[in-house]
Formats: sequence, C-alpha cells, structure tokens
Amino acid sequence: MIRGFQKGSLLPSIIIGAFTAIGGILYGFDTGLIAGVLAMEPFKQTYGTQQPDGTWYLPSSKKSLFVSVLSAGLFCGAFSTGYLADVRGRRLGLIFGCIIFMTGVAMQVAAANAALFAGGRFIVGFGTGAISSIGPLYQAEIAPKHIRGTITAGYHTAKTFGVLLAAIVNNSTKDRDGNSAYLIPIYIQFVWAVILIAGFAFLPESPRYFMKYGKRDKARQALARIRHRDEDDALVTSELDEIEASLEVEHSIGDVSVRDCFKRENKQLYRLILGMTVMAFSQLVGVNFIKYFGTDFFQQAGITNSFVISMATNLVSFSMTIPALYLIERLGRRSFLIIGYIGSWITQYIIAIVGLVAAGSDLARRILVSFSILYIAIESAGVGPPSLVIVGEVFPLRTRAKSIALSLGCDYSWNFVIALATPYLVDSGPGNANLGSNVFFIWGSCSLLGAIFVYVWVYETKGLSLEQIDELYNTVPYAWQSAIFIPREMQDENSLILELNKANKPGDVNVSDVEVSDADDATVLSEEGIQEIQQPWSNL
Repeated sequence: MIRGFQKGSLLPSIIIGAFTAIGGILYGFDTGLIAGVLAMEPFKQTYGTQQPDGTWYLPSSKKSLFVSVLSAGLFCGAFSTGYLADVRGRRLGLIFGCIIFMTGVAMQVAAANAALFAGGRFIVGFGTGAISSIGPLYQAEIAPKHIRGTITAGYHTAKTFGVLLAAIVNNSTKDRDGNSAYLIPIYIQFVWAVILIAGFAFLPESPRYFMKYGKRDKARQALARIRHRDEDDALVTSELDEIEASLEVEHSIGDVSVRDCFKRENKQLYRLILGMTVMAFSQLVGVNFIKYFGTDFFQQAGITNSFVISMATNLVSFSMTIPALYLIERLGRRSFLIIGYIGSWITQYIIAIVGLVAAGSDLARRILVSFSILYIAIESAGVGPPSLVIVGEVFPLRTRAKSIALSLGCDYSWNFVIALATPYLVDSGPGNANLGSNVFFIWGSCSLLGAIFVYVWVYETKGLSLEQIDELYNTVPYAWQSAIFIPREMQDENSLILELNKANKPGDVNVSDVEVSDADDATVLSEEGIQEIQQPWSNL
C-alpha cells in the first residue's frame, strides 16, 4: 500500500483515473489547436494562396482537409486498437496510441507541403482515436463502482480543458514572426504524450484484463494496489469474485457478431438506433463548428479580437462541464438532454436571425459573440455529457461493446462530414455557399429535431443499474413513460416493508426507520419506496 493514504482510500483510484484523463487533454488540445492555427498568418503563408492585393488566405478545400482528416484518423484508430487492448492490455494499448500520436506530430512539424501536413493530421487522429477509446475503458475498469460515472465523465471534462489550453497557447504565439507562431502549439503536443507514456509505465494494469486470461494472482496484486488494501483483504477477494462471475456470464453468451447488434430481440435494434442517433445529433448541433473553425469564422465576421473570443468560448465550455456532473444525476439524462437541445435551438436561431436582418452591423457582431458563448455553455453542459452517459449505459451486456463502438463510429463519421462540409457552407467565393451566420439555422434546426427525438425515443435511466435498464426497456412501451418505472425487486421489497410496518405494534421500531449499511453504501427503507443514498467520497 502507498504511504500517506488510509487503508481502502479512494484516492489511488481517483489519481489513476485523473491521470488517464490526460488523454482527454491531448485530444482536446489538438482540437483547439487547429482552430487557432488556421487563422494565423504564418500558417496561411506556408500552406495558403496569395491574393492579388498581397494578402494570404487558406482556401476552403485546405481548411476542410486539415480538419476533416483528423476525424478520419479518429474513426480508424478507435476501431483498430480494441483488439490490441484486449490481447496486450490496456496500458500497452494506450502507450501504443501515444507513440502513433507522436509520430503524427513529428510529421506535422516537418511538413513542407499540405499533403505531408494532412498525413500527419491523420496519424495524430489515429493515435488520438486509440487513446480516446481505450482510456475511458481503463478508467471504468479501475474505478470503484460508486464513483465510476464521475471518473469516466471526467474524461470529457479533460477534453474541454485541453481545448481551453490550446486557445491560450494560440493566443500567446499568434503574433510571433515566422513559423514558430504555429509550430510552438504543435510542439507542445509532444508533452502530453510523453507524460502519458511515462505514467503508464508505472501504473497498474486493469485487473479485469488479467482475470480475462486467468491470471488471478496478478489481478489480485493490481486490484489491491488500486483499492489500497492488502492482497488478502476480503473486499479485494469479493471484487475479484464479482469480476470472475461477470466473465463467466460473458463466456456463456459466446461470441457476438455485429449482426447481433441489429436484431430486434431485447429491443436491441431500438437501442442501437437510439445510441447512434444521439451521437449524430451531438455533432449536428454544430459545436465542433465553433471548436474547429470558430477563430477563423469570428475573424471573417469582422471581430478583431477573434483569438480572445475563441479563448472565452473554450473557458466557458470547460467550466460548464463541471456542474454537468451534478446536474446529470439531479435532472436525469432524458430531461437534461431535452433542456440542452431546446436551449441550443433558441440561442442559435437568435444568432442566425440577427445576422440575417442586421448583417455586418455592430449589433450583429455583439449578438454573434454573446450568444455563441451562451450556446457553448448550454451545449457543454446539457448536450455533450448526457449524450455520452446515455450511450455508455443503454446497451445490454451481450452486445454492449460492439454497440458502443457503432455509436462512437457514427459520432466520428458525422464529425468528419461536418468538418469536411462546413468551410464550403460558410466561406464566400466561387464554389462556396457563403452562408455566414445563416449556418446557425442548420445547427438550430438540428437541435430542435434532437429535442423531439429524445422526447419520443430516449428512456430515463437515472438511478438504475445496468440490469434494471434492461428491465426498463423490456417492460415500458414508450420513452415518455419511463420516469415512473420502478424495478421489480424494489416493488417486491417495498411491499414487504409495508406489510411489516402494518404488523408492528404501537411503540415498536418501524421498519421504515431502519438504516442498513455496508462498506460502500447506506440504504434507507421507507414506505414510499427504497432510496439508495450513495456515500462514495467519505473514504478519501
């Protein structure tokens, strides 16, 4: 055990989970980096075209290429490295992703032409895709069950922090002479990868990985280190037994093909459509338009301090993911997501309408800036986090891994399409749609459609175990009725409590006043039902 921590402390698990989230910073930093780099004059002079008046600009085709090729790499990396993580382990899979990432960064630094730079962007995307798919898996497998949601959701928070850091660095280097203006932010990407490689060389492997291959002794050592307990501790043994039982269930299921994800039994096809559509709408609301092209777009709109505005939107984006960790449990996934989509719809329509009736005016520019920041705040809290949580918990055990992969593949695919098409939609000039701020009509309409879809299709799963979510989808016919669902075992236990309370004599201890507790949670039994009150942070 580590000195300085009490036995059974949650801090080792939290520290490991937080360190793994650096992979999210790496992902977010690259996303935010390109937004500023595209607007830098030295970058335009290196890869752009000179106009007759002597100024330089980056054609829509190159902007589209440099941004969208990263999404293509993300898609390939996420789908290609799952096998490596299963065969060689989560740690080695993450280290491999970091090495690929660094190779892509080196290609961008050395690039003398647009083709090599784009190739580097693809390789960076491949490495990032590997890290972003294995990282949350590793977090989930090492986290105690009562704080698993917070630790894995922290990966999304880390991504927004990475975008913010990139905006700060871009703003600091944009006025430098020569190529160092955009090369310094690219060089900094090496730092995140080196930190991850160094850390994963010492962190424990996932106990579930060892158990999968029958290495129980190694799994016991790793789990004892993560939980900060002795190897022969009863709780360590109990958790290993749970992992073993879960693996036996998976083995009894047998091999699952992608075809099984499209079957109707157990509402599997319904849930797959749900997951893929939720992830599609998370892209179609246009958030990555601001993250990828925001600085350049604000610049074209006549806003002189576009780098500062971009930095402000990223600061708001990061800040709003923090209260989202609380609100998603307080409001529920379904309600929170509907609120997020409606807020996104209203703010984006205001931007588009004002831009249409007062184009080029100071009023339009002020509205563009203020409501873009408000929109980012709403999306970062009410769209991104609940979408990821829904996809992570909606699928049955048998098809969960492949269904999540298909949903994330849909996310990356739409990311690619939007990154590819947006410059042609927004920019002026031959072959472009020249929509400008009118593009917010598209994002706003998609937000409204997203709210309607969630109301009709998405079930509320707040407070339910994964097994209870299966029961929910198989017993409640319509999504809008899901909030009143009570799991079968809770109904049975509640009936028993009511009967015992009726049998009590005056002056007896009422069963509803009895508190039952174990090492991890306290359960309060009442006549209205059974409410589990988690106390996950009490053992730091």
